[in-house]
Amino acid sequence: MSRSAKAASGFATSVFQYISQILVQALLAPVVLQLAGREALGAYAAINQTLTFISLVDVVHSWTLERYLAQATGAADGGEQFRQTFTIARTLMLVSNTIIAILIVILSFFVGPLYGLSLDIALQAQHALWVIAAWNVLRTPLAAYLNASIATQDLAANNLIGAFLGFLRASASLVFVLFGTGLFGLMLAGTLAEALGSILYRWRFRRLHGNLMPRWGVPDWARLWEMVSFGWQAMLLNVGNLLLYSSGSAIAALTNGAAVASTFYTSQMPAMTLSNMVMRLPDSVAPAINQLCGQQDEEPLRNAFIRLTRIILLFALPLAAGTIIFNRDLVVAWVGLPQYAGGLFTVSLALFCVILIVQRQLIVYSFAFGWIRLLMVTALLQGAANLALAFYLTRFMGLSGITIALLISTIPQTIILWLKVTKRLGVDTRDLIVDCFKRVTIPLVLASAAGLLAQRLFTVGYHDIMGLLFVTAPFGLTYTAIAYSWSIEPRERDAISGKVRQIFKALSARIGTK
Repeated sequence: MSRSAKAASGFATSVFQYISQILVQALLAPVVLQLAGREALGAYAAINQTLTFISLVDVVHSWTLERYLAQATGAADGGEQFRQTFTIARTLMLVSNTIIAILIVILSFFVGPLYGLSLDIALQAQHALWVIAAWNVLRTPLAAYLNASIATQDLAANNLIGAFLGFLRASASLVFVLFGTGLFGLMLAGTLAEALGSILYRWRFRRLHGNLMPRWGVPDWARLWEMVSFGWQAMLLNVGNLLLYSSGSAIAALTNGAAVASTFYTSQMPAMTLSNMVMRLPDSVAPAINQLCGQQDEEPLRNAFIRLTRIILLFALPLAAGTIIFNRDLVVAWVGLPQYAGGLFTVSLALFCVILIVQRQLIVYSFAFGWIRLLMVTALLQGAANLALAFYLTRFMGLSGITIALLISTIPQTIILWLKVTKRLGVDTRDLIVDCFKRVTIPLVLASAAGLLAQRLFTVGYHDIMGLLFVTAPFGLTYTAIAYSWSIEPRERDAISGKVRQIFKALSARIGTK
């Protein structure tokens, strides 16, 4: 299968993965709010973000591991470089996972006062953190097989496994909450799903690449220091990124309490979930980009950047418009009006999502080019700026201050990376942006008009799923129909229709056989 086909299959299955996650989250959040309460949901979101920060102690995390493994796939050595890289990474993880477990145990003794939790919720969080700490050490032999599979571009199968695990995590959370386990059950469900996922990813990788299985030890000390040197810079980069992208619920909890953090969580969830779905597109092509960089194949890199920019803006701009128009209706129908953070929050969130998606593509290319120091410095600066702005603006603007801080802080790095990447690839920025907006303007304007008209005709209430469908469907259908005929090139339409015909043909053959 070609690199393009693997990326396309990976993106298609990642869309399925995120749709499944949206559906189960839509079911889970109202139940958690009703049975466990706002404090439990807000604490769950805030603690998960804190655990993400602690996990940064691992210097051989996904970005580093996938970069080195993806570049090793092109080596004509029977997979020896790949095996050695994988072995080094797993050995380092044993050390880092032990350190992470110790930090989680330390957190468990301060989690209550840190987020102002009630005694019962604080005890549940403490016990769950002990379980997570133990699992963090025990999982080491099973770790990193997902990253290795991504590096070998086995994207479709991994995304299907991810969709199953997302469904399992939400289902287990729902069952635990129904049985009265509260926050402890919510956090335990994630650990159980991760454990099963680690087993499945290892089984899949061993089945396809049994000759590439890792061992223990350090077979190449020079590569070890190279990976550590790259990895600690990538770690600092992720510190900055997490201060920007994954601090909102924690800041809301620290400044306003866990209950208010639940409002932040529910108000940003629809837009951020859809944004993550779109970001799976540049993520899906990242292994191929790394491979092309390893082969120094410049023209395909440039063409891929232009095509990818066009496609992600075809998704990102309607996502922003849809968020501005429908976010209130989505939150009201899902969890009720008290869980909606307001119009200013929504507008700033929508603009942030567009920048976030474009920035993700630029980061993928910058990593492939090895610009780790630039990424590290700009990420740390924007993360620190976001943290300071968020705490300051929240005092005057409430939860909207957090999303406005995100929007302001993201712009400088995005501009810097855009200028460097387009210069490196020889891309004319003006021509590309004009071309992209020509493609998207007419479908977006007509779809927005259809959505606003539907919104005037229908009022969406709590748990009013049909009303929500009547309001949002005209926007989605209008945009899809016009964009397909107006915005997509003929050869791209032919490729899409051909893929759809293949799927239906395969389904028909299976049905006929049965």
